[in-house]
Amino acid sequence: MKKIISAIGLLTVMALPTVAAEKYGVVNVDYVMSKYPAALQANDAIRRQETEVQKFLLEARKDLEKTPESQRKAKEEKYNKELQTKAMALRQQEEKKGQELFNKFDAAVKAVAKEGGYTLIVPAALYGATDISDLVVKKLTVK
Repeated sequence: MKKIISAIGLLTVMALPTVAAEKYGVVNVDYVMSKYPAALQANDAIRRQETEVQKFLLEARKDLEKTPESQRKAKEEKYNKELQTKAMALRQQEEKKGQELFNKFDAAVKAVAKEGGYTLIVPAALYGATDISDLVVKKLTVK
């Protein structure tokens, strides 16, 4: 999930059409994601899936330890294929959830920027900039 948050942070820098007085804002991506229920749910779902993969690995190892040497190679191949499938599903889930979160986060940042008349929103501290993180959280959680 940290990868998702990092990607969101890197892609957040945006410029809006310049207005007479420039107004800058910052958004703390980690803070927003820690307050956004959909991000927390996505993180939990990914953690559960990771736990299932780890449990699968432990069970496979135990089974392989009990398997006679003559049958071990076939079982190893079977488990490796299953593991690859599970790992691919986990990566796809992370990418899907990450893209969904980014799209919603990006829309919320743009809406707050437009409503507040911000010229530039960046994901890092900027001297003289206004932190809009709470406004983004509010925009994400209000339907």
